[in-house]
Amino acid sequence: MIEILTYVSLVTGGLLILMLLLSLIGGLDLELDIGGGDVDVDAGGLGLIKGALTFISVSTWVMKIILVGGKHPGIAVAIGVICGLLAFLLLSSIVKLLLKSAENVNWDMEDALFQKGEVYLKIPASKGEGIVHVKIKGTNRELKAKSFDNKEIITGSPVKIVEVDENYVIVVQEEKE
Repeated sequence: MIEILTYVSLVTGGLLILMLLLSLIGGLDLELDIGGGDVDVDAGGLGLIKGALTFISVSTWVMKIILVGGKHPGIAVAIGVICGLLAFLLLSSIVKLLLKSAENVNWDMEDALFQKGEVYLKIPASKGEGIVHVKIKGTNRELKAKSFDNKEIITGSPVKIVEVDENYVIVVQEEKE
């Protein structure tokens, strides 16, 4: 019995570590089809497979240790189940904390619409292009810009983006605060 528990805990623990490393480093995301619909088993938390592996690995290891100490098998099972649940909750909390800091940095020119920014390189009058700094999804971006009313906008002026084209944005000058 003790030998079987040792093998089960080592195999499940090894698989768990491998899966956690693949998800954290490589971004591997497992999906299963359950009941005809897609169920994402790894989005936003530990996931079904990793949760089960955590529970089985820790609970079997604790049961093995208690049985080696000569305790009753019922006590070993009860304490093993409790420790497996605690390990699952702890690991789930750690993974959620790590995933919480992840941020979607993909952006599109449409995300700049109605955002406020500042002129970095002056925008000349009559359809000339300048450059504005705009914060989009938490990151400062440099975008080519044209003036909405064909007036010159000097460097450092606050602007608001009112239109978006494929290659540039159209801005209007705002009052300085």
